Amino acid sequence: MAKYQVAIINRPEKWNPESADDVPLELQGPVEVLTESDDLFAAVDRAMEHNESPAARTRWAIVVEPGSPGWMWPSARLCTPITYKIASIWWPDGWEPNSPFDVPNCVWQSREPVGGVWMSYPRAEAAMLALNRQCMEHPGATWHVVVAVENESVSRDVSYDASGAETTVEVRRMHVIRPNQGTHGDCIHCPAGTFPCAKHQWSSQVQTVSARRSRAFAEAE
Repeated sequence: MAKYQVAIINRPEKWNPESADDVPLELQGPVEVLTESDDLFAAVDRAMEHNESPAARTRWAIVVEPGSPGWMWPSARLCTPITYKIASIWWPDGWEPNSPFDVPNCVWQSREPVGGVWMSYPRAEAAMLALNRQCMEHPGATWHVVVAVENESVSRDVSYDASGAETTVEVRRMHVIRPNQGTHGDCIHCPAGTFPCAKHQWSSQVQTVSARRSRAFAEAE
């Protein structure tokens, strides 16, 4: 079974999507599976292609992970809409970028990249370029990358302690994106510069991140 499916649902009347990968609050379907893919972005691109066609007036495409429990559907986790954000990562020791588009192969993710401001991909890429140009002019301990965060979390645990505090921990799947103009940079000064990772190329790398929040039980919804 492929990791991602493009599922077709009945588009609700009077619903106006904010983007081509948007998802209505109430899912009416699915009525069919359009395609399957092991790559998230291939599935999202196919869904958006459908949603920009005349067929989307009555039927809408969404991306799900089949076999993984979700909140909207018990048998499929909802992956769209995709949220793009900027994450600060540790600048690897001995690594040098050739351009602000570069992303090191040994990505050290920040602790809470799922927070912050939501952006479209073009805006996120523009913000990344501006930040990384500053980093190249004034090298420090951090570098910036664009991450794509899937909609529903992979897991969600809620616990309560004796003081009455409610703690929620969500594990989300995110994809570190290397733009088409980017490379893995220069690893010649890295202690592991002769390892295969110094030459490996990829366009996206899957990781997970945990987001934790606590509040008094009385404040729970």
